[in-house]
Amino acid sequence: MTATKLRVITFLIGVTVQTVIFANPVLAFSQQTPSVASSPENKKPDAQANPKQSLPNPDFFGIYHAGDGVTPPKLIFSVEPEFSEKARKKKIRGDCLVSLIVATDGTATDIHVAKSIADTVPAKQREAALELDQNAVKVVSQYRFTPATYRGTSVPYRMTVEVNYQIF
Repeated sequence: MTATKLRVITFLIGVTVQTVIFANPVLAFSQQTPSVASSPENKKPDAQANPKQSLPNPDFFGIYHAGDGVTPPKLIFSVEPEFSEKARKKKIRGDCLVSLIVATDGTATDIHVAKSIADTVPAKQREAALELDQNAVKVVSQYRFTPATYRGTSVPYRMTVEVNYQIF
């Protein structure tokens, strides 16, 4: 009589724990299960521990990223960012990193600041720098792209854009 094994994978805050459940409890005690540390799944590199390793395409949310045969989107329309009056008077400059998802129709969605200019300026200039961050999100929302493709089909694609503010 053979036991039927059911594998259950549980996700706990970025840690994968594998549990083996035997359909026949009598055989469960007679067979040894491999420990989690020596399982073949655990020998694979962890994408969170090694950020240079690529994540699966698409990710858990169905969003694609560079690699694995995905053609990245191309910018076809952009708007130049403008300085707020406060930032111009205080001569604030810097780069704002904006994260977004390019939808299948080429529009930018899920736009948010990944790296703020306000983090690099003194506390007195923070308010003016935050205005530049808000302006960067507003500008990126107007961008248009040719959508990313995977095997000839348009797919949503996660990317970051650097918005540069310089005073000349």
